[in-house]
Amino acid sequence: MVPLAAAAAGLLAAGCAGTISGVSTTSRTPISLPSRSPQETAAPATSPAASSSSGSDLIWLWVVLGAIVLILLIVLIARTGRHKPKAADVWQARSVDAYAQGSALYDAMRLAEAPGALIAADAAARWADIQRRADDLGQTLYAMREAAPDEDKRLRAANVLAALQAVRSSMAAERGSDVTLVPPPEQVRSRLMAFGAALQELREPDERLPY
Repeated sequence: MVPLAAAAAGLLAAGCAGTISGVSTTSRTPISLPSRSPQETAAPATSPAASSSSGSDLIWLWVVLGAIVLILLIVLIARTGRHKPKAADVWQARSVDAYAQGSALYDAMRLAEAPGALIAADAAARWADIQRRADDLGQTLYAMREAAPDEDKRLRAANVLAALQAVRSSMAAERGSDVTLVPPPEQVRSRLMAFGAALQELREPDERLPY
């Protein structure tokens, strides 16, 4: 009886051990977790504070550059305005050039009115040169009259222009084909002298030189 009980107990113990072994083996099955891609694993986190700091630095950089450009423009405009010549100085420089042109023309006219000059071989060439010089001087005087900084300078330029036109007209009539229009020699000489006097008046009072 005892041997049978012992055998039954042994079988029962063996069965329980098998069952426990099976449960233990089954419970050790590994559990798989979801894996992450390499990109997700390696992607660094961006700090909002770092982005804000970078944007602020760029804004300040543009502000500084804009201020520098503005300062350079102000300096350039100031220098340009400082070196801009005055109207009176420009007119005075033109009067010097006009006086030089007029003096050369006056001398050419005097030579053309010398005795025997009207019938000289080079009379036509001399007259053509006088006409060209008179055209150039007339354009200069027109510009001076329009750009005169005051009434006195405007009148001086206008007087020279009128005297030039008068003597030129007399000399042209003297050389014309209609003998009835030829002026007397005294008229041509007087107009030529008036032209020279007007040239002297074109200069400033302390710059006038006697012929």
